[in-house]
Amino acid sequence: MSAEILIMESDQDWRGLMSEYCTNHGYRPTTVADFAAFSQAWRPETGLAALSLSGARTDSIDAIRFLADREADAGLILTGDAGPRMLSAAGRLARARGLRVVGTLMQPFLSADVGQLLSRPRAEVRDPTMEMKAQITHDDLQGCIRRGLVKTWFQPKIELHGLQLAGMEALVRIDHQALGIIGPGAFLRLAEESGLILELTEAIVCEAFSWGARWRAQGISAQLAVNLPPPLLIDPRLPNILHSWSETFSLRPEHITLEVTEHSAVNDATATLEAITRLRLRGFRISIDDFGTGYSNMALLNELPYNEMKLDQSFIRNAALDSEARAIVQSSIELGHRLGMQVVAEGVACQEDWDLVAELGCDECQGYFLARPMQPANLVDWLRRWNKTRGDR
Repeated sequence: MSAEILIMESDQDWRGLMSEYCTNHGYRPTTVADFAAFSQAWRPETGLAALSLSGARTDSIDAIRFLADREADAGLILTGDAGPRMLSAAGRLARARGLRVVGTLMQPFLSADVGQLLSRPRAEVRDPTMEMKAQITHDDLQGCIRRGLVKTWFQPKIELHGLQLAGMEALVRIDHQALGIIGPGAFLRLAEESGLILELTEAIVCEAFSWGARWRAQGISAQLAVNLPPPLLIDPRLPNILHSWSETFSLRPEHITLEVTEHSAVNDATATLEAITRLRLRGFRISIDDFGTGYSNMALLNELPYNEMKLDQSFIRNAALDSEARAIVQSSIELGHRLGMQVVAEGVACQEDWDLVAELGCDECQGYFLARPMQPANLVDWLRRWNKTRGDR
């Protein structure tokens, strides 16, 4: 059964053409001229929506809010003659509201252009462990930490040109006895606000370093990446704690990358500079995570001694079809290289994303196209399969 697409386009000719093109590519279109009709025609099971930005109408913005309020999972295509910058801005707005943007179509476009978008795979499926809405209590979280229920899952990072495993990023989960596996959305803010963040981070580091040591003993010498929570970045105890755990597991600090978000780095610039300098002097590698989402990028790169830049997935996800996103990715890669940093692309979800970041000279990437986050016991088998088939991508 063909998938449904709801098309909102005020211009009758373009409405008819879009309907024809979608039909040619195996979709069942429903067309409407304005937001009032769109809201009446919308159904939760609709797989795709195409919204036009044309003239001075704001129907598309109303539709984006409408879909976001309903937490719609439909893929979103933005079309129209409003210009590439407006289409890009609308796409950023939709993603900021949690919608899944498939791409943009600047008028005039052809049936082949529509087909290229419709053939793109769905955006990365949300990790169900990250969707946990129930919040656990302070005592519950403390009990989970002390009973050893804090676990790390890992997502591989791959060298784009050599196709070798470059590293593994540790991602925290809790194996809750009643709720099952839950992600940080259910407990990280609580840990930061209730004074448990240091205890939680030590549990994460212990678990991650333990697995890193086991893999090195098996000959897997890839870099181990661990995220640093913003409140701990300026804790003067942190460098000694990390160094102590690395010695416990016989890991050299240069084998470990500590990921720091832009947002955390700007909260207290002086304290952050001191902390990162201490960690670098200890031998740890430092990565600026989610690069491009903050507001002080250039100052941070100038002031803080990073080894690595991770490009935020919001740019990677749309760069193959969005010229502005591509320009940002290309410029960021060039900037990172000029500053002597490794550059990593996050959120590589399909072959187009892979081809683009490889073409632009990115060093490493991670994303669902390569591997989803996995339990550590599964990583060796995954790596065996990867090494057996690499070069075929």
